[in-house]
Amino acid sequence: MARIRFALQPSRWFAAATGLVIVCLSVAMLSGPSRSSAAPVAHAAAASCTAPDPATRNPSNPLDLASAPGSDPLNGARFMVPGPGSGRAAGAIAQLLGIDPKSLPPTESWAEFSQDLQSGPLHAQLAADPALAKKVDELALIAGQPQAQRITSGSSGGAPSGIYKQTRKVLCSVDASDPGTIPIITTYFLHAALHACPSTRQIKAYMPRFKAQIDAMAEATGNHPIVYLLELDAIGSSGCIAKRGSLPAWEAALRYEMRTIQALPHTVVYVEGGYSDANKVAYAARILNAIGVKRIRGFFVNDTHNEWTMNEVRWAKKIAARTHGAHFIVNTSDNGRGPKLNLHPSRQGIEDLCNPPGRGIGIEDTTDTGFADADAFLWTHTPGMSAGRCNGGPASGFWPAKAEREAARANDRLGPGRPSSPYAAPDL
Repeated sequence: MARIRFALQPSRWFAAATGLVIVCLSVAMLSGPSRSSAAPVAHAAAASCTAPDPATRNPSNPLDLASAPGSDPLNGARFMVPGPGSGRAAGAIAQLLGIDPKSLPPTESWAEFSQDLQSGPLHAQLAADPALAKKVDELALIAGQPQAQRITSGSSGGAPSGIYKQTRKVLCSVDASDPGTIPIITTYFLHAALHACPSTRQIKAYMPRFKAQIDAMAEATGNHPIVYLLELDAIGSSGCIAKRGSLPAWEAALRYEMRTIQALPHTVVYVEGGYSDANKVAYAARILNAIGVKRIRGFFVNDTHNEWTMNEVRWAKKIAARTHGAHFIVNTSDNGRGPKLNLHPSRQGIEDLCNPPGRGIGIEDTTDTGFADADAFLWTHTPGMSAGRCNGGPASGFWPAKAEREAARANDRLGPGRPSSPYAAPDL
C-alpha cells in the first residue's frame, strides 16, 4: 500500500538529506517557516515560542496548515522530529558517540545532527567501528520519525504551574529545533494520579486539581496548533472502574478535558478508545458516546498494546459506526510483528505488555491509511520505551537496547495474511 510519509522513507532518507536541508533553508529565507508538508528547516530557531496563528478557529483547517487538508485535518501536517537535545533516540545516538545531549544547543535539529553523522569526525568514528555504526543506524530509524510528547499529572512536579511550564517547554522546543511543525501531545493524568481502580469519592476528590492542571495545559497551548491524544488507557483500562460503579465520575473528568482542549483555536483532539484484543465494541462505543466524542475529532486505539494494525482498524471501524462516524488513529509504534500472546490469557491478559521480546517497529506515521475513517497511523509513543523491570528492562524511560531490537525487526505489515514488508535502517 503506497503511503505519503510525514518523514522521509528510511531507505531514501540520507540520500536526500543534504539537498532537502539546502532547499528548506532557501525557502525559509524567503517566506519563513510554515506548517506545510515541506521538509524541516535545520537549525532555524524561532525568535519566541508565541504562536503567530490567529485566535479564531477555521473548522476546515484547524491546524492552520499552509494548504487546506481536505476531509482529514491531519493531511499535509509535518509533525515534530526533535533533535538530540530533546529526542530520545537522537539523544541516545549522541551518547553512543560520547556526546552529552544536554551539552548540545536546543536549536540543533535532527536534520542537522544527522548531517554531522555523514561527514567529518563523527562519520569517521562510525566508519572505524562497524558495531557502533549498526547501533546508530537502528536508532536513526526511530530518531528520524515524529515523536509524540507526553504531559502527565506529575510533569514538572504536577502543580498547575508545573504543567504550564512543561507544556511551554514542549512548544518552545518545537519552535527552537523544528520550527513550523506540529507537536503531537499525549496526556496521562487520570490513571497516573488515580491508578487502576479509583472510587467515585477518589475521582471527585482529585477533580479540583485535575481541572486546574488541564486549565494550565490549555493556557500554555494558547493558539499553538497541536494534535492532542488525551488520556492514555482512558477506556482501555476502565473495566475495574466500571465494575466499581465509578465510571460516571471518570467520564465527567474525560468530558472536562476533552471540551477544554477542543475549545482552543488550533487543536485536533482524539481521546483514548481502547484496544481490540481487550475491549468489546459496544463497551468502548457506549463510553465514547457518553463523554461526547462527537464534539471532538475522534478516538485513538492500541496505545499501550501491540495488536496488528488491520485488527485494530476493523475493530475501530465498528466503533466509528456506533459513534456518529467518529474518526480514529491507530498506534503503530511497536506492532510491526504483532503482539506476543500470553500462554494463559484468562489470568495473564491477552498480550505480554511488559517489554515483550521479538517485537518490531510498525508502520511509520502516515495519513494515507487506505481507510476513510482512519485519519492516521501514528507512533503515539517513541519505540524503545521501557514498560518496567521485566525482560531485562529498566523501571521506566527510553531503553536503547529495546529500541535497537525493535528497529532491527521493523515491518510495515498490516496484519496476519498480509505481505511482510520489512524496512531497513538508514545507512550512516
